[in-house]
Amino acid sequence: MTTKSRKEEYAEITRQALLDSALELFMSKGFQRTSIEDIVQRARVTRGALYHHFKSKEEVFAVVYSGIARELVVRIESEIDKTDGHWNKALAGCRAFLDCCIDPGFKSIRLDDAIGALGWRKWREIDSSFTMRVLKDLLSEMRTSGELSVDSVDHAANMVYSLLVEAALNIARAKDKRAVHDEMIQVIDKMLTGLRSQAGRPTSSVS
Repeated sequence: MTTKSRKEEYAEITRQALLDSALELFMSKGFQRTSIEDIVQRARVTRGALYHHFKSKEEVFAVVYSGIARELVVRIESEIDKTDGHWNKALAGCRAFLDCCIDPGFKSIRLDDAIGALGWRKWREIDSSFTMRVLKDLLSEMRTSGELSVDSVDHAANMVYSLLVEAALNIARAKDKRAVHDEMIQVIDKMLTGLRSQAGRPTSSVS
């Protein structure tokens, strides 16, 4: 096991302080209104320290957002693991995604701000490595089990994720976030049901 030098440990602490500072500022002020000077002052380091670790504010934002996407996946997978059945797992994953949109304990950046800061292509690239991956895995399992009535898992995943993104944007803009969250859950449940194969639907008992 290699022991890190004091210099390496200090560098890691400094980098994490910058990321923590940036996250809080991006959450409270937004990307555009947060400056490099804001970040370094809050982290209590120099501008040179920031540029030692990152090329620009945009790179800082990308790393911060990747961390949020990683934490989101951890939460989603935790809810999925508690649930039985491929179909119920998919619903649990979608609900967990939307639950994070209203959870004050989940430190996140508004989705519209993230897309604006990163650009659609870069944002999608980051998200495809995390949330989209989980969604595709769930839908693949459902298609293999015969519960999903689609020819292309990729197309289905893109459409479902578009629904989730639009729902998250609506929640972010709403005054009553809880009410819109609950409405979006119902809409997505109903739309997902339309993708379910007849073989995968529960049979109703006739008395």
